[in-house]
Amino acid sequence: MLPPQVAVALLVLLLAVVVPLCAVAIQLIRFIHWFAWADKGARGERPHFTGPVLALFFSTLAASDFMGFEPFLTLSALNPVPMEYRAYLMVAMLALSVSCWAYGRSIRDRVLRLGRPGKAGQG
Repeated sequence: MLPPQVAVALLVLLLAVVVPLCAVAIQLIRFIHWFAWADKGARGERPHFTGPVLALFFSTLAASDFMGFEPFLTLSALNPVPMEYRAYLMVAMLALSVSCWAYGRSIRDRVLRLGRPGKAGQG
């Protein structure tokens, strides 16, 4: 039997992966509806994927050491961080995941601004 702290940590990591995965699926369904069936004049802005996809990426990295099936095993084997520091890495990845939820669109806008010459200094 697992200690309660480990069970809670596994539940949190499972939620940290499942919630962004569901959000990406919902955004994909919204995008398909927006693209195919929505009224062209009143459909508004297209759904954005930056926040949920980045959150899914970082939460998957956080959960890679605790989940015992693929692709988590491969990610854990490729991780260059020593085992004694993996808990710190997990907390950092979860913090990045939460910040990507909050600032996903501004991250995307900043990256796109870096690609345009002459516009990087404005803001």
